[in-house]
Amino acid sequence: MKLCIISGSTREDAASCHVAEYLKSQLTEISPNGETSIFDLAQLELPLWQEGMDETVVSEQKQQLANADGFVFVVPEWHGMVPPAVKNLFFLFGNVFKHKPAYIVGVSSGTGGRYPIVEMRASTYKNSMINYLPISTVLDKVNTVISKQGEYIAEKDFMKRRLDEGLRFLIEYSKAFIQIRESEIAKESRFANGL
Repeated sequence: MKLCIISGSTREDAASCHVAEYLKSQLTEISPNGETSIFDLAQLELPLWQEGMDETVVSEQKQQLANADGFVFVVPEWHGMVPPAVKNLFFLFGNVFKHKPAYIVGVSSGTGGRYPIVEMRASTYKNSMINYLPISTVLDKVNTVISKQGEYIAEKDFMKRRLDEGLRFLIEYSKAFIQIRESEIAKESRFANGL
């Protein structure tokens, strides 16, 4: 099984990337036979989607996402919103998320991080048919929880346990959704754009 962690900040050395590194190490510990990759938007410099664009310029990145059975979105809150680069993924690669589960982790250096979870659930699922877990996690004051080295540093282990729960559910959902994607109804495209 292959899981992909999407680090949603385009800032260099962002807290989102540190969280992604931590989650990757946890997934490796929980599921040593699985494969986990990080899709770091700060490193990729993806083009802004435009109608009629040459999609071959992002074919390698599209293949990396298409190979994944499930996703973790580490989404920072920028001005109470999802960063544009994260939303751009759904324009560039919307169909790679079809009938795949995703766990959302909202990140904030302050006391935010909640709005991106709501925005992701409200506006990115329709055409992509991504399936968000009913579990999500908010890491506010993230720099007191995860270090720059991607290590858990909070005094209490509550957030560690919460992240562990989300990752374990993602693994189970990912296993189940492989069967769903192989079903006849999932292969049909009666309503290609969702609702």
